[in-house]
Amino acid sequence: MKFAFSTVACPTWDFEMIVARAKEYGYDGVEVRGFLNESILTAANVFLTDPEKVRRVFEGADVEIACLSSSIAMTRDGKRNVQLAEELRTFIDTAQRIGCKLVKVFDTQVTPGSVVMPWKGETRQSAGVRLGNWLLPLADYAADHDVCIVIENALSFRGSKELWTLVDRLNHPSIAVAWDLFNAAMIGERPAVSVPTLNSKIAYTQVKDAKFGPLGATYTKVGEGDVRIRDFIRRLRGIGYEAYVTLEWEKAWLPNLAEPEVILPDAVKKLRAWDEKLEVSDWEAEAESKKPAATAVKH
Repeated sequence: MKFAFSTVACPTWDFEMIVARAKEYGYDGVEVRGFLNESILTAANVFLTDPEKVRRVFEGADVEIACLSSSIAMTRDGKRNVQLAEELRTFIDTAQRIGCKLVKVFDTQVTPGSVVMPWKGETRQSAGVRLGNWLLPLADYAADHDVCIVIENALSFRGSKELWTLVDRLNHPSIAVAWDLFNAAMIGERPAVSVPTLNSKIAYTQVKDAKFGPLGATYTKVGEGDVRIRDFIRRLRGIGYEAYVTLEWEKAWLPNLAEPEVILPDAVKKLRAWDEKLEVSDWEAEAESKKPAATAVKH
């Protein structure tokens, strides 16, 4: 398994700083979050930089660009979807230029009908079919550029079974799953369900930890929250997963979060420790640790 962090964790760092810190902390790669035509810009925006220069910076330090991430999500607006398709082609072109094999998009938002106009809504099945039909020609374009489009379970398709159905229907070599563990946890789905269900369709993964409460989620350091990251790593080991597990610390949107210098070194240390193959399974090790200490036998 390989480990990366997203550039949303460090919005004030330029690419030189990102690569230097990735190397220093022990990461294999970095997810570059692209912000084409978006209001949130970071110091490391690949669309404001020469892509060939970005590629040289990463290759010179032997750090991979794990994924070029977008927030593109197909809508019900036909004209908007034409624009989004063109944006996705730009991401694919840029990924090829910076030497990145993956471009990430979101799934889609299912629009429910109202009480007054129920016919304005759509079913989850029809939304999934529309998303697939929109993606298929873009997948062909990605294949021509040696790039794979990975779909994140970000909006209405957060469960593994529905996302599996969507990707399996397309059956395209340049379409795969980017599984976000936190988004699945938000709907109560555990790694014990997600990972075996999706299995080889998973080409990329994202993690972050948080405490869940009645008012929502409060982000924490890896291993200090309620998200089952350790179990996720173990399940990924079980299917022979060797691609990236990427930490998404959303400081670009939430500036009050802890600084990347605090979060990133701690996270990769824990992730690598959990990836080590144990002589016994995780649950056996935990059970052993809870056994009462043996007492000496008196004669």
